[in-house]
Amino acid sequence: MKPGKASIVNGGKMEYVVTVSPQEVRGEMKIYSCPKSLCTHVDWALSDILQSKIELDWKPQQIAPGAFSANLNWSGPINLSSRIVSILSKWPKLRLEVFQDSNGKISGERYAVAPNLGIFRADINGLGETIITESRLRAALERTRLENEPFEVELAFLLGTPWDEDLEPFRRSHQGSIVKWISKTG
Repeated sequence: MKPGKASIVNGGKMEYVVTVSPQEVRGEMKIYSCPKSLCTHVDWALSDILQSKIELDWKPQQIAPGAFSANLNWSGPINLSSRIVSILSKWPKLRLEVFQDSNGKISGERYAVAPNLGIFRADINGLGETIITESRLRAALERTRLENEPFEVELAFLLGTPWDEDLEPFRRSHQGSIVKWISKTG
């Protein structure tokens, strides 16, 4: 099989299989809310990014009538999660999270995208906890001094609390969704 080409396997159940490079990481994307009119466009965008035909298993989002949710897991190059978020975040009505596992050379990553909030990005450890570096803490302390606001406000943004508050109801209704796997080369 050529790199970047997908095939359907497993007795009629759709599974994406693509050869991978040695510099790969595993990742997961959870789209919690996508308007029906964008579902096909999201599939096309992911197909372009992953260089494989992608047709997500869209399920109705119970708490947002007219919206749908889907999952996608992958193995691929280190920057794949940022590419996915960069493209999908251009649609302001999407709610999603993208996670990239660490591979021993780099920290894991978590991206959260929510309408009216934009993109949140954080390094995460193996337990999924947010890693906040010393330089980011120092900058947050300086902003609280300059803007005369409580440190808790800055800390909430460093941890992604506003995004978590927006996404949590969608996460709860999204549990049990079908997950698809894809492996991708550079």
